[in-house]
Amino acid sequence: MWKNTKEYQRAYYAAHRQLYLDAQKRYREKKKREQALANPNPRLFDMREDYKTPTKEEFQSVAYEPQLTYSQKYYAENKERIKAKQKETRERNKRLQKQRAYYAANRERILEQQRWYQKKKTQEKRMSKTFLGRLTLKFKSLFK
Repeated sequence: MWKNTKEYQRAYYAAHRQLYLDAQKRYREKKKREQALANPNPRLFDMREDYKTPTKEEFQSVAYEPQLTYSQKYYAENKERIKAKQKETRERNKRLQKQRAYYAANRERILEQQRWYQKKKTQEKRMSKTFLGRLTLKFKSLFK
């Protein structure tokens, strides 16, 4: 007997895969036949009526109604929101472009400011571990 039933099921399915696929196909075909027989077209079985297929003119006489895709319907329903978001994105891109240009022009100065601030933070962190350092930081924060 198998210890792991999942392994057994997988092995059994792998061994009998084609049988499963054939059974599924037969079942689908059976369902299609049942559905076709359940909903017959009564005109096809009426011997008094001469059934003729629709002609090209009959199809052309039906008015054309364009069917909108999902994306077209979505855009029509959310047009204002989408336009606002597009405008916001354009503004954000302009702002980012200006920021990049400023950073490129003033790179050294900005890097120096960042190094100074990082050095200050690490110094405060180091000082906060000692009693005198904590007192010093307290006084600095009082007299800013």
